[in-house]
Amino acid sequence: MIRSLKLELLKFPNYRPFQIILGLYTLVYFAIGLSVHWFVNWILSEAGEGESFLKSGLPVFDFVDLWQNLAYIVFLFKVVLAFIVIMSVCLEHSYRTIRQNFIDGLSRREFLLTKVNLILFLTLFSGLLLTVLGLILGLMYSPVKAFPFIVMNMEFVLGHMFEVFCYLSFALFLATLIRKTGFTIVLFTLYTLAIEPIATAVMEFEYKLPVWYFPIEAINNIVRVPFPKYIFREVQDFIAMQDLLIAGGWAAVFLFFTYRLTLTRDV
Repeated sequence: MIRSLKLELLKFPNYRPFQIILGLYTLVYFAIGLSVHWFVNWILSEAGEGESFLKSGLPVFDFVDLWQNLAYIVFLFKVVLAFIVIMSVCLEHSYRTIRQNFIDGLSRREFLLTKVNLILFLTLFSGLLLTVLGLILGLMYSPVKAFPFIVMNMEFVLGHMFEVFCYLSFALFLATLIRKTGFTIVLFTLYTLAIEPIATAVMEFEYKLPVWYFPIEAINNIVRVPFPKYIFREVQDFIAMQDLLIAGGWAAVFLFFTYRLTLTRDV
């Protein structure tokens, strides 16, 4: 596993777009994360509250609430990581490097393992960024900073990481199926951000049909939206095992079909 991960990461220094995307991802991640406090202060000011965010009574950055709030806010960033996975797979086919890998002795299973390890690396990277950002914001703005409060509800970091892994598994499957970078990115973006969300919204609110079995819906359900609790509405403030199992089932389906495609299709 370590060998396959090293093989994949060795390609990054020779391809500048990967470096640029990952660097911009990190920069924008922290820029947006650290600006949330200013943004909420601005909203309160425009609403005529006349008091600072810290005095508003909303415990958005309290360590007790922080991890779920951040894990939900940064969910859109996983789209950028998906683009990295798509580019990594599709460029192997465009530049015929996948064929050269097989000529050099890499088996098809080992090639797929390099891509799965890339997904694991990006998942861990995303979890690390979320942890660092959460600690910075919490230590700056949380009124309680004792260690038990800091680690309370940190399971949402793990939930976010699992969400990213499942999401990137779908990107890996689609890239393996289509093999064309531009078309895959467009289709992936349309499906995950428009087609399925619109379809499930219509089914759920217009026809009262269940939508939990759709892949992106299942993945997004791992970390539920936390903010209605600040207007005294009930929310799911924990990671449900059934949500993990449904999303994990979809990830297993995506990886299985990716494996079959990798083994059977010509390169």
